[in-house]
Amino acid sequence: MNIHNEVRKHLINFLNKVLDQSYTRNEWENFSCSMYQHDVLEDIRVEVSSMIAKNLEPNGFTMKAMTAETRNSIQAIINELDADCV
Repeated sequence: MNIHNEVRKHLINFLNKVLDQSYTRNEWENFSCSMYQHDVLEDIRVEVSSMIAKNLEPNGFTMKAMTAETRNSIQAIINELDADCV
């Protein structure tokens, strides 16, 4: 089993949930607090966490409508990660 490939797939799954805003509070908390043991994936986690945090409603969980730029950035990350999956 290629653990980095499995982590990529998990990250892609969460990012797709971000795009359609179907993630749970638990998923958001786990994503924002966890740290990947892979530099590239950790950089992505930090970048996406920042994007999400900038768009959070005052309740600290629900996202406001994403800008086209944010949506396109997340989709580009998904596409790149998907291309790297084996």
